[in-house]
Amino acid sequence: MGDPGERLLAWIRLLADEVGPRRPTSAGERRAAELVRTRLAERGLEAEIEPFRGYSTFAGPFGVILALAVAPALLPRRRRALRALLSSASVAGLLSEGGLTRTPLSDALSRRPSQNVVAAIEPAGEARRTVCLVCHLDTSRSGLLFDPRFVRHLTPWLNAQSAACVVQGAEPVLSRSPVGRGVLAAARAVLAVGLGLLIERELRGEDVPGASDDASGVAVVAELALELAASPLERTRVVALMTGCEESGLLGARHFLRNRDTKGWLFVNVDNVGGPATLRYTRREGLARKWDCDPGLVAIADRIATERPQLGFEPSEGPIGLTYDATPVLAGGGRAITLVAGDDGVIPNYHWPTDTAENLDPACVARAHAVARELVVAVDRGEAD
Repeated sequence: MGDPGERLLAWIRLLADEVGPRRPTSAGERRAAELVRTRLAERGLEAEIEPFRGYSTFAGPFGVILALAVAPALLPRRRRALRALLSSASVAGLLSEGGLTRTPLSDALSRRPSQNVVAAIEPAGEARRTVCLVCHLDTSRSGLLFDPRFVRHLTPWLNAQSAACVVQGAEPVLSRSPVGRGVLAAARAVLAVGLGLLIERELRGEDVPGASDDASGVAVVAELALELAASPLERTRVVALMTGCEESGLLGARHFLRNRDTKGWLFVNVDNVGGPATLRYTRREGLARKWDCDPGLVAIADRIATERPQLGFEPSEGPIGLTYDATPVLAGGGRAITLVAGDDGVIPNYHWPTDTAENLDPACVARAHAVARELVVAVDRGEAD
């Protein structure tokens, strides 16, 4: 079937060049799912398209949360009960959406069709465990939030917004004094800027090709799944999960987790491994709230990084990017880790029109494939048990 590196690049070109931008719930996202399923079947691996309902942008739920937080400033001070109600509702929305397990706001907004692609590979012997290889099919949208000049400050900015939202939730107390009202005004100014940035992204942003984010992850998961289908592991069932609506709120992963018994499963997520940067593995994930990655998987990754220095594989000690499809697994008490390429907390070409096949580092994609293979083989040996 030719050079492995060329096979990886073929997947990336299929999605980033032939399909192009794949906004959540769009025709492009659907076409990507159908093409991936077809190409897998042509090489002997049957996969299913599993539909669910989603929405096209994270501006949906977070726009509602920010609008609720800003709205009390537009009401007269005598409307204390309504101001307090709106403030409290915004905090409740932030906490529920940030918790990634019970998300009534996201559920209410999920009205448009999306889909996951799922394939299962049984082991040669009796299955003792299941490892799920995860990536996402959809792509994001640019905007000032992701401008390369500012993107390194994205995580601190989002944390500041979260803090401001919680602060304004104390409306009933803070509104009683001049100092408190000044604090409320400052918090809501931050939130108004955040709301403006979401609106700017929707009006002026551009849907991006997503070569690294996450056609590179699809390439790694697809090729590894095909290899394992041809030569199954001894005692480990493999599930390949290619999600939709990751960029709008991890909706495909959350749908998958809600509709399967995944207790005890191990999740290896591959996201954004094509940039010209260091290949890394996460130790913790999340934004304002963080969860530790699975100790067994982290220990395997530590060993690979030590024993295979030529792979240039290192831990990510701090935040890098936003949340991943592995994050809701961790939020629900599950076992997961993510592979991602980045340096100093920044992913190259992150959510930007320059995320094209021409700007990839093919060697990084190949290293991610090698690392993912070593991870699942080590899992099969029982190293994460």
